[in-house]
Amino acid sequence: MKKRKIAFSFLASSLCCSLLLAEEKRVALEEIEVETEVCEASSIGARSVVNAKEIEVISSAELLNPYKAISLEAGVDIRTHDPFGMDITHKIRGKADRNIGETLEGLPLKGIGPGGGLSTMVDIENVQSVSVEKGAIKADSGFGYGSDNGMVDMKLQKPSGKFSAELKQALGSYDFTKSYFRVDSGEVADMARFFVSGSLTKADKFKGEGESPNRKNFAFGAASTSKQEIEWEVYGIYNDEKKHNYKGLTYEQSKDLSRYKDIDYNTELTGDAATDSSYYDRNRQDFQTYTILGKLKVPFSSTDSVTFRPYFLNDKGYSYSGSGDKVIDWLVDHDTYGGVLEYAHTFDNAKIKAGYWYQEDEPPGPPTSRKLRDAATMDFIKWERIVKANERHTFSAPFLTYEQQFDQTIVDAGLKYLWLSSPKLTSYNTAGIGDISYESALSQVSAVDFTLPSNDYEVFLPNLGVTHFLDDFSFVKASYGRNYNTPAYGFGGSMMKYYSAIGKDEALLQKMWGDLKPEESDNFDLTYAYEEGKFSAEATLFYSKVKNVGGTFYDPVLDYTYQQNTAEAESYGLELSGGYRVLSNLLVRGAATYNHYAFTTDIESSVGSYIQTKGNQLPDVPLFFANLSAEYELDGYTFVPIVRYLGKRYVDVKHQYEVDSHFLVDLSVSKEFRIDEKHT
Repeated sequence: MKKRKIAFSFLASSLCCSLLLAEEKRVALEEIEVETEVCEASSIGARSVVNAKEIEVISSAELLNPYKAISLEAGVDIRTHDPFGMDITHKIRGKADRNIGETLEGLPLKGIGPGGGLSTMVDIENVQSVSVEKGAIKADSGFGYGSDNGMVDMKLQKPSGKFSAELKQALGSYDFTKSYFRVDSGEVADMARFFVSGSLTKADKFKGEGESPNRKNFAFGAASTSKQEIEWEVYGIYNDEKKHNYKGLTYEQSKDLSRYKDIDYNTELTGDAATDSSYYDRNRQDFQTYTILGKLKVPFSSTDSVTFRPYFLNDKGYSYSGSGDKVIDWLVDHDTYGGVLEYAHTFDNAKIKAGYWYQEDEPPGPPTSRKLRDAATMDFIKWERIVKANERHTFSAPFLTYEQQFDQTIVDAGLKYLWLSSPKLTSYNTAGIGDISYESALSQVSAVDFTLPSNDYEVFLPNLGVTHFLDDFSFVKASYGRNYNTPAYGFGGSMMKYYSAIGKDEALLQKMWGDLKPEESDNFDLTYAYEEGKFSAEATLFYSKVKNVGGTFYDPVLDYTYQQNTAEAESYGLELSGGYRVLSNLLVRGAATYNHYAFTTDIESSVGSYIQTKGNQLPDVPLFFANLSAEYELDGYTFVPIVRYLGKRYVDVKHQYEVDSHFLVDLSVSKEFRIDEKHT
């Protein structure tokens, strides 16, 4: 919290904040000084924010994943693969996340490596808000492995200025239990305020044997007080997450769910390795994540300030996955660190910001250390791979933003120039290397199988947005921006198979690796929004031209399916959303999205052949999806029914297989009991 001058009141409430639908009429206010959190509104792209109260109302009682709350936003396709929300994927305008496009306090802590994403690393009770950015992304945002699929950012609940304590115990089916506590110190001697929190979450799988999740979480935060001119914050999180995997269905099995919906991994060992690779305890993962992040903002005057936001994360653990008569034992221990430095200057209804982002991280991806074990006994067989990363992934990006208000019009512009490089990878012959640590194995290897060189890339990322207010209740907004995704590094996960499949041709493998490029998209949005009293509505036309489309495509020449960046596509469509407060205790909301996201070229293979894909909708992207929800309060109870519709999707790029459209119905019921004036 900091005393800030509040201006552009309609901009802050309409462009940034989520749907509130207050009954009172909005009126223009004179500039006043209050103590509040400043909402980062922008004319760039489309942005919506879901606050802590909405997260609690929309999410189920287990309150595990904050991303459920953004599932009602137009253009956002959230899919939950388990009842507890621990395994969630999200697509924004048809583009998948790959664990990227996610930030915490605007910082890209997680990349494309294994383990859970940010959404399960943070206790939902510690989340203040979740924001979604679609289309063009601001130059001072969108850091990390990519922004082409949109951005989801979580803000943490700051340490409270008053002492408070919170205890929670949740119980549910499948032996679900979650215990959570948080204690806030309040302001201590006008010097600092802090909190500590912890949780323990367990549940059985909803089908088959095993636990998912089995999670321990601890967090702390400290921040400056309202009496201090220099703002500072520091947060730390430890997350220990174990889970047994669910077994996926084949395409044919998915067509007959009444018969196959309960299929999962085997519950007993047989002694036969080919059978025991499907034993549930041979398909699990265990990861520990440590992270620390901070913020230091130093004001030099009333108009000038410098902000530094450093971060560090370590992922460590392993995953087991059955394959044939073996179990792949994937070992992980990697660091990510970086920081964002910004200088900001405000003047005459305008603000300019210059900054620099830098990050380094170790693989994976791609995987560098995997062992093969006998599925029946779990005895060590051999190393599946020993790969040395001679450098780290590096990201370096200066950026510049400018925003100005001209009467009823607001203009935002930005530039970012990104340099990124992949590490040089050396794959060694693993013969004779025993069941030892990865570091010890590296010290014993000598013969090189193949080398994949380091690749350097540069991406120019401009953006421009204009918002014009038609009156006190409506505005139009137009924006353009270029986004990116890193090359399809998933290629590295199967590079050993590719190497064997192409006859151990190192030159061809290096060509396939070198053909990977950053995905780039040019995005255009045109929005009209209206909000008055009980009613609000918003419509957005969008268009995106994408080159170097990343995906897993089949190459008929090599008879292999692998990660490539060899296609082009375009996306255009319409997003509609709105709400109406029918009664003082009844709010109805809805959103619908039409998204034509299709290839504009055939996919070129690594040796010059083509896969016929031009005009085909991208796999797993519905042409239409929608939701309708209500929030009804009665005698202290809150009822939230939600109906979602997901249109037909294609499984493959040739449209030979498809998944039918379907409806999904959710119902959340909650009640808050007040014990006395200080306790609920």
